[in-house]
Amino acid sequence: MLRLLGALLISASSLALGLSYVAGESRKLSILRSVLQLLREMRGELETRLTPLPELLEYAAGRCNGAGKDFAVCLMDSLPQLGEKEFFQLWDKSVADCFAGLCSEDGEILQTLGHSLGRFELDRQLADMDACIETLESRAAACSGAMPEKKRLGLGIACSFGALLLIVLI
Repeated sequence: MLRLLGALLISASSLALGLSYVAGESRKLSILRSVLQLLREMRGELETRLTPLPELLEYAAGRCNGAGKDFAVCLMDSLPQLGEKEFFQLWDKSVADCFAGLCSEDGEILQTLGHSLGRFELDRQLADMDACIETLESRAAACSGAMPEKKRLGLGIACSFGALLLIVLI
């Protein structure tokens, strides 16, 4: 009876490990999509109305959801420190705080964008936003395309490891 209980616990834990991996990959894709929604909203508003950054962030926070909204709210909350710190520093801190689930390359892409927002002429800001959006869209498409394979791989490896551990222990 004790062996059966141990086998069930090992099987359940290996399945939970696989599901945790799949949930993490899905969370990364969800964050990327939310970031893209935020950037598109910001770009559209900046291009059409030349909205100042505080109002732009407020507008984007109202139009987005998920991690993009959290980022806009976090950045808006840190704007009173603007005299003490540069905007790109506040942007970088908000990226690090709100998009911790993203891989480091995606975070660096977003941080690079923060260095041009509010500093250069409109055309350059829009070009930098376009480049960032294009890069993140390609990364999101690649991540989305690889998701079924990652699900199978993550669950397969976790279940195989659990079965191997059961064989060794029994």
